[in-house]
Amino acid sequence: MSPVSDDLQQSFRTHANYLRAFARLGGFECWPGRDPQIVEQLAQKVIAAFPKAATPPAADRDDMAKCLNRAWGTELLLNLGSRFEEDELVRLSNSWGSVQTYYVGYAATQALIVAEGRARPTTHPRTQDQIGTLWISRQGSVAPFSFAALPGSASDLRAYANGPGRPIDMSVHPWKACDSNNCWDIAATALRTTRDDAVKKRLTDLRVRKARDNKKVWEDEERRRASQGKRARKKPQFPSTANLTASERTTAESKVRPFTMLDYLFRLRIKANYEEARMFTEGPDSDGISSLVALDMSRIASAIMIAHEVRIGQLLGKHAVIDVAERWTKTNSPPSRMGIGMRLPMLKNVL
Repeated sequence: MSPVSDDLQQSFRTHANYLRAFARLGGFECWPGRDPQIVEQLAQKVIAAFPKAATPPAADRDDMAKCLNRAWGTELLLNLGSRFEEDELVRLSNSWGSVQTYYVGYAATQALIVAEGRARPTTHPRTQDQIGTLWISRQGSVAPFSFAALPGSASDLRAYANGPGRPIDMSVHPWKACDSNNCWDIAATALRTTRDDAVKKRLTDLRVRKARDNKKVWEDEERRRASQGKRARKKPQFPSTANLTASERTTAESKVRPFTMLDYLFRLRIKANYEEARMFTEGPDSDGISSLVALDMSRIASAIMIAHEVRIGQLLGKHAVIDVAERWTKTNSPPSRMGIGMRLPMLKNVL
């Protein structure tokens, strides 16, 4: 194996391990074999954390069904793409698989929002903003969905919601072999770096706004002086950005919401489509690694779906999910070993 030095190789290895960490938080070990049992165990964790609703919310069940249909269809395409045997095809498929994994989470999240009796959000930011009320601030928590990066120091226990109950070890390198313990640290790095990007953008926007405000204050003062018959001052050179005080930076950072796995998947989607479009095709430094990445994306999608399917069933009743799933499977015939084809029998059993 050649040493990893190329930017694309480094980026691929980092994000491959981030995906491995989130899959590991869902209970999936490196190699396949027990995936159906793991998915059912995850379903039982969701049931234990989120009991049945005493009274079903007044939800738009047709809109919820449309969201679930989109999620199941996207998941099916993701799973079919992961079955390629040729390494070149798997690499190419992963470029779109990362997009599909996000859209599975996006549609599933919208389905749960609608099931809770709220209107379906129509944008990515509005959908992502509601993860907090769905998973983070509830009494129950289920990894990886409830795990979130909050304001604070990257290693501070209080800077994460629903974490491992210990300080995050930021010394764990993103490329380190992922196990049941350090998967928290690697996933935390994925969340923290994703949130840091949002913090950086907020600070940049605030510097631009502050510079504009400074200019406006000077111009308002000039108009006031002119109205008093005072001589005009020489107009200074106003920079495009202004420095922020420590207090302004802290306040701005605190206003950035918690960031979750869905935010990371959105970041990966942008990276794979725009910023580093060749990462999945040219980044892998060995045969076989791309197949493991494809497997992890499929597993993450399956974990997302079982968690949201069960939550909806707990809210609206068993048949709110089962009936919609049966109609969809009759039309689209998903294989029994993947996606909703694999989960439907267990949903009938656990709900």
